[in-house]
Amino acid sequence: MRYVSHARAMTVNGNTWWVNAKKSGLFTHMAKRIIGEVDAMLEHHNKIHIIRFDLHQPNYTPDNKRITEFNRRFHGKLKTKYKLTRIGFIWVREQEKAKHQHYHYVLILDGNKIQHPHHIQNIAKAVWEHTDGTIGFCKNCYYNISRNDHEKLQGCYLANQLFSQRPRQRLPPKTNKRLFN
Repeated sequence: MRYVSHARAMTVNGNTWWVNAKKSGLFTHMAKRIIGEVDAMLEHHNKIHIIRFDLHQPNYTPDNKRITEFNRRFHGKLKTKYKLTRIGFIWVREQEKAKHQHYHYVLILDGNKIQHPHHIQNIAKAVWEHTDGTIGFCKNCYYNISRNDHEKLQGCYLANQLFSQRPRQRLPPKTNKRLFN
């Protein structure tokens, strides 16, 4: 069931997380899935590397075929170059006032193999620009987090909370707003 919360904290798997749900509210099921994605990667790796970026499209599309193709090509290149066995990711489609949608993207990788996003960003940029899109990177776009580092995870969740806020647009029927690995 989709529940929108305006609470200042939520508890998932015995851990309490501060959230900023005051203005637009927070879909608790989405926040729990985001935390679950990170937890799943931390079960397999003692360190993870989290990178956030935005993917902009040159025109509107009623579906998510571009992001699906991006994932296929991008993840394939990462697995080949870094010998990765698993890749965690979350994307959110958003379209508020612009004529075309864009995607907020979080990538979760094995932190023992990757500690800095520079080469990952170059790969993402090359793959996304192949679709005629543009890519934007935040100033503090990455986190290196060790298993059981609750404080660092808290900062990461607050910084990337837009992934579980209430949506601000209507989508065509059968179009996903968010996708998890």
